[in-house]
Amino acid sequence: MRIKLSELRRLKFIEKVILHCHDQSLYLVSVQMDNEERYVTDEQGSFLKSFNKLSLQSKFKDITVGEMVLRHQSPYDEMIGLSEEKSDNTLEVLIGGEAYAVQPGDADRLN
Repeated sequence: MRIKLSELRRLKFIEKVILHCHDQSLYLVSVQMDNEERYVTDEQGSFLKSFNKLSLQSKFKDITVGEMVLRHQSPYDEMIGLSEEKSDNTLEVLIGGEAYAVQPGDADRLN
């Protein structure tokens, strides 16, 4: 299922925001609400995606979020000939918000 970012902005609370990490550092966003995971889209219905994780995190800065995680599911078991049985190799890491990003003007303070 999908949900528009504009619909999320009207909510008071989002249980969990998940940034799905794919090859070549492409990130897609989903949210977990009422035990259901939904991919987030823009107004045109395209998946919310970016090569910059922080730009996606910043889209949620005005929304109360229970937790934000980075999730990666590796296809490499299958690629190296391990069992084709579905095994869960999901890595999920709790991440902080955009406050950890270097903002314009911060470069002077870091030197």
